[in-house]
Amino acid sequence: MINWRILPCFCALLLFAGNSVALTEIKVEIGKFTVDDYNLSYTCAGQGAPNVFLEPPSGLRAEDAFAKIFLDVARTNKICFYERLGFADSDDVPEGLNQTAKDYSHELHELIKLKADSQKLVLVGYSFGGLVMRYYAAQHPERVASMLLIDAAHEDWIQDMKKAMSPDDWQKMQGILDWFQDNLGHNYWDSQFDVSGTKLPEDLEIRIISRGLPHETIRQAGVSEQGIRIYNELHDKYQDEQLKLSSNTQRVFAKKSTHLLVDSEPHVVMEQLSGLLN
Repeated sequence: MINWRILPCFCALLLFAGNSVALTEIKVEIGKFTVDDYNLSYTCAGQGAPNVFLEPPSGLRAEDAFAKIFLDVARTNKICFYERLGFADSDDVPEGLNQTAKDYSHELHELIKLKADSQKLVLVGYSFGGLVMRYYAAQHPERVASMLLIDAAHEDWIQDMKKAMSPDDWQKMQGILDWFQDNLGHNYWDSQFDVSGTKLPEDLEIRIISRGLPHETIRQAGVSEQGIRIYNELHDKYQDEQLKLSSNTQRVFAKKSTHLLVDSEPHVVMEQLSGLLN
């Protein structure tokens, strides 16, 4: 049974964030779906083709990552996301979990089979979510109309960082990766190799939004100033590399933003996404 209802807490969050959509106009569906032997929560809203599916960064609830654009998109198109294990109402992270971009793509595919009502989809991958969406698009090119990559990770970025950083700085970066693995079963390192070598359709329309300001929160882990510089320079290098993903790829900058640019410049995201939906 479909449970249609307005989510007061979710909508209030969006309204507080400056979303101007009248809440009574949009129905929000929440539910759970089963993948293998665990349950994941999902949220969908709106109607209209092409449907939009969202994939968040590492360690961030999809609801929080996309709060400032979710209902705006739902005014014209159906939009959905799911929450990974350990987030929101999804099942807790089981002991020994080891998930990579391939596994998240499988979860996404199950949600798409359940909730998509348009043949062609627009995929939005944010940070690590970009790896997941690229893997999915390579495996299911017939379903993907276009893709928006928001300050998305590249499969060579972390590997090159390991080579370029001092041993002390890399040890701190490794600690961050280990935390995700140990606490969320989130294997960033192996995800790189899932995506490496995949190929997207040559003419697939892809839009890239890159941050305009350096991302420096890794300073909290004790990474040196030189390490932070390497982190950002390599990130910028591989944002450029993603322009080669297809012959129909273009890039813009969120000039006033660091990594969490959906929060700081949602209008930039909506402008690019609207271009893919029209």
